[in-house]
Amino acid sequence: MVMVPDETISIRSVGVVVSDFKECSRTYDYHRESMIYMREDLTDALIGLKSFSHMHVIYFQHQRSEWLKLMNGPTDQPPTTLTKASEPARQGIYTTRSPSRPSAIGSCVVEIIKCEENRIYVKGLDAIDGTPVLDIKVYIPQYDAFPFAQVPLNWAMDKELISTSRYLHWDTINVGLTIGLRTGSKALQVLGIRRGEAVKAEVVGSHFFAQGVEGATGCSVLGNNMSFKESNTSPGQWKIKLLGKEGEVEIRLKDHIYSGAGEVLAVDEKRLFASVQTTENT
Repeated sequence: MVMVPDETISIRSVGVVVSDFKECSRTYDYHRESMIYMREDLTDALIGLKSFSHMHVIYFQHQRSEWLKLMNGPTDQPPTTLTKASEPARQGIYTTRSPSRPSAIGSCVVEIIKCEENRIYVKGLDAIDGTPVLDIKVYIPQYDAFPFAQVPLNWAMDKELISTSRYLHWDTINVGLTIGLRTGSKALQVLGIRRGEAVKAEVVGSHFFAQGVEGATGCSVLGNNMSFKESNTSPGQWKIKLLGKEGEVEIRLKDHIYSGAGEVLAVDEKRLFASVQTTENT
């Protein structure tokens, strides 16, 4: 029988967040800049940090109870932190990015703006003013980015493009999403229609690939005009079929492992697509 240790673990903070983000909120602006004030005795440990563009920040959610009150409203019962209402179904906290973890430990990848002695100025840190910082670690794309990492179709889609982009790591790693956007856009171009005018999409590929097709065409599983078959193989097994009122097009991808979204955006269509076949409705 496996026993989980239940003793209390004591950790000394390495720094503190200094921010104009003063209280818990349901939303957060990831353009916001803040500062991490590190312990002065750790100043030498920061040598070389300014050469990196991003880093991980591990922090203690010291206002966790306030966030729970905000989300649950006044109640005589102790709020639960194990599940969260979500569409299309309830989720466990460990399948969300909730700012109230059972351990009260939060984490975030931030952009490093500048370093001055023991002060680190960052962008995108979703921790409020006064948050104790437990650790920082440099972000290394070769180790920390996984182009074919998957999430459910309903996860991380937000009305604000900046939030969606950040959740999906659009700028740096999301190959599948980018391929889906290009493939969906190509299908619309071939059929001579615009977003929202397709009758149905049939998609075989990764979740992110399907999300890209959805973003380009407007067809979706939740909208009942997309059928999706998950295939976590390389792009050589991925394809879409897009049906319009006057015809349909089927596009298959060439088998290639891309280094990042930038490469997908720059690659010629002849290298991206294995075939583009159209059929007119009779």
